[in-house]
Amino acid sequence: MQINKEDVAFVVTSLFYKGGIGVLKEIQVNKTKEMVYAMDEDSNVIARFPCSKAFVDGENSAGQAFDNAEDGTYEEGSEGDTEIMYPNNLTEDNIPYGWAYINIDARGRALHGGGSGLADPFAPYQDALLPTHGCFRMYNADVFWLAQAKKRSEATGIDVVITVVEDN
Repeated sequence: MQINKEDVAFVVTSLFYKGGIGVLKEIQVNKTKEMVYAMDEDSNVIARFPCSKAFVDGENSAGQAFDNAEDGTYEEGSEGDTEIMYPNNLTEDNIPYGWAYINIDARGRALHGGGSGLADPFAPYQDALLPTHGCFRMYNADVFWLAQAKKRSEATGIDVVITVVEDN
């Protein structure tokens, strides 16, 4: 797969438009609204992105039913890694995950892009947000922005937490 200059320019423009990469303290996933909010240390929303909570029926290899992460707060560092695959590691293995992957819990449920079965799962904005095995699917450009902001905050010693909520 080749990355063209228009895609890179689009992503750079998108990052600038969304306010650049700020100081991220919390990532809040709202399951009811199917939105992801990036929040600073004063709980101000610095960016927001659509996501899909849809998941396929079935079980993982441990026999656990596919479902979304439970409501709660997940401390950064205790649950896993944030991986950025764009632009140097876009391989066949990453088609389900797209440009970036932010782990939420010990079961491996995460925020990620991509999508097996799409014409271009590595497009900045995929044609659709396909169901997962319990993760929250985001557009590649959006999860890329979020992963970069998270890594930048961590590099300055800020612990980023992920909260999962469901409005009533």
